[in-house]
Amino acid sequence: MRRRGFRREAPDDGQAYFTKQALLDAGEISSKTFDMIRKAARIKGPGHGGLTWPFSTADVITLIRCAEGGRFTERGAPAAIGWRALLVEAGIDPDA
Repeated sequence: MRRRGFRREAPDDGQAYFTKQALLDAGEISSKTFDMIRKAARIKGPGHGGLTWPFSTADVITLIRCAEGGRFTERGAPAAIGWRALLVEAGIDPDA
């Protein structure tokens, strides 16, 4: 029997949300690397796959901080640059 996946919709609260796929594309990293950074940053995410899972602006800023420091400096730094560019493109200051 197949397990049913949990679909999470972005709340309609006026905040900007970014899907996992958008973050993978902007950071130019694999899903596995993204999930390692996400788990280290202690951000809730999809159990498996979930490319449409929405991440809030606060989540993305936390991902950036985690990716820039610690054990992810080699793989995470280029991803953090892409995520910063994604936020700036959306009109959000990532250093706020």
